[in-house]
Amino acid sequence: MRKLAVLVAIICGAADASSASTVWIDTDVSIGSPIREVDDAYALLLAFHSPEIRIAGISTTYGNASLSRTTRVARDFVERFGKPAGLRPSDVFSGADSPRARGHRNAASEALALALRKQKLTYVALGPLTNLAALLQLHPELSGRIERVVFLGGHGAGDLLAFGSNRSFHIHDANVFKDPAAVEMVLRSRIPVTLLPIETTGRLQIDANDLKELKQNGPAGEFLARRSKVWLWFWTKFVGTKGGPIFDALAVVSVTRPELLTMESKYARMDETGNLIVTEGQTNGARSVQCCTGFAPGSKSVVMRRLAGELSRDDRDVRAGR
Repeated sequence: MRKLAVLVAIICGAADASSASTVWIDTDVSIGSPIREVDDAYALLLAFHSPEIRIAGISTTYGNASLSRTTRVARDFVERFGKPAGLRPSDVFSGADSPRARGHRNAASEALALALRKQKLTYVALGPLTNLAALLQLHPELSGRIERVVFLGGHGAGDLLAFGSNRSFHIHDANVFKDPAAVEMVLRSRIPVTLLPIETTGRLQIDANDLKELKQNGPAGEFLARRSKVWLWFWTKFVGTKGGPIFDALAVVSVTRPELLTMESKYARMDETGNLIVTEGQTNGARSVQCCTGFAPGSKSVVMRRLAGELSRDDRDVRAGR
C-alpha cells in the first residue's frame, strides 16, 4: 500500500507540473534602495511560491533602478529564495538598460527567444516593455508563441492617478511613461494583452501589521519586511495612505488565481502624448484588451499566505471575503 501511495503521489505531482502555466517574468526589481518601490520583490516571491505556474526565466530591465542594480538584486533574490520554483541565478538574464536598447540583442532577448522556441509562454511585465519590444523587432516570427502579455499600466482618459487621503499625491503611469514606443509596438502586435491599471493594483496594500506578520514567517518574509520599512513610511506618512501598495503582486495573482480578479473587456490605445488610454468603447486606433477593474476581498489574505509559503490551505472561500 505504501508503494502504491508513493506511485499515486508521483503521478499526481507530474500531472500538476504538466498542467502548470509557463510564464516569463520581466522585472525592474530594486528592493533595498531607499524609498524605491518594493512591489517587484513581493511579486517575485509570490510567483516562487505559486504551484500554478512554472517560471521559464526572468529578465531584468531599467525602471525602478539602473539595469546593473536590478540585475544584481534579481540574481541575489533568486539565489536566496528561488529554490521553491526551481530557479537559480543563471535563470536571470540582463536586458534593456534604456529605451534605446530596443532592437539590440542582449542576454534577455536571446534567452526569451530560445524559451519561446521550446514552448508557448505568458509574458508577465513588471516594468517597461522595452525587452518585449526588442524581441518583437529581433524575432517577429516568435510573437505567436506568446500566449498573453500581462502588463502593469493603462488608465482612463482624464484619470489623475492620485493617492493619499485627499488624493493630492500624483504619480505617472511609470511603465508606460518610460517607453511609450514599446507599448505602442506591443499594442500593434496580435498578442492578447491583459492590463492591470495602477488605480486597481494600488488598492492592494500592506501595512505595519502585515510587515510584522511577514517578519515572523521565515527568511523570505523577514527579508521583505526589513527592506520595506522606509518604503512603508514613505507611503503612510508622506503620501498618507493606509498602507503601501504592492502593485506588481496583482500581476502574479492574474496568472495564478485569476478567479480572484474582476476582468472586463475594454479597448486601449496610445494617445499623442504617450499615455496608454483605456476606454469602454472602440475608438480610433484602439485595440481590444482585458482590463483588471477589481479583486475579491480575500485576495490579500491569499497573497500573505503565499508570501509565507503556505501552499496547502484551501483558499476557495476567499471570494466571499472569509
